Amino acid sequence: MVHFSFSAALALSLLVAAQARNVARSPSYAFLPASDLHRRTTGQTVAFACYGGGGDCECPIDKNNDSGALINVYPGYQCAYPNGACTWDDKTGALQNTAQTNCPSTAACSTTGGCSCPKDNLGDSGVLINQFSGYQCAYPGGACTWDYGGELQNTAQTNCPTNAKCVQSGSDS
Repeated sequence: MVHFSFSAALALSLLVAAQARNVARSPSYAFLPASDLHRRTTGQTVAFACYGGGGDCECPIDKNNDSGALINVYPGYQCAYPNGACTWDDKTGALQNTAQTNCPSTAACSTTGGCSCPKDNLGDSGVLINQFSGYQCAYPGGACTWDYGGELQNTAQTNCPTNAKCVQSGSDS
């Protein structure tokens, strides 16, 4: 009986210590309430799904009066290849994920035909998996996605302002 109580107490202590460690390491830990979310300050980095950084958009207050966190910035288009996906700026054609060695350094979209996937540096054909220029913010009531003109893309999400043009820190646009 003493052995079982000691084992149970040890297991409980380890669980509490692990939870405390995770809370200390990550402000977005699952047990934190939404009221503990904080707005990013200028200069903080954010992980981008398709973009290497820069050109951050400020998240507007949503219809529930909640602040949002920038979770994605989409600068152009993306193609999938057997040896890795490539992301290019849809206006300049500049490669965004330059560490991906199978990707051509430039691949501009056609002004008449739109974006299509070129052969990669290994001669493989690609499949267009994403073409979008805009940004996305996460809110307690759900994520909102706008194009760079500010038009809401996921209109069924009721907490999202219908027009929210990308505004960058220290900028008027």
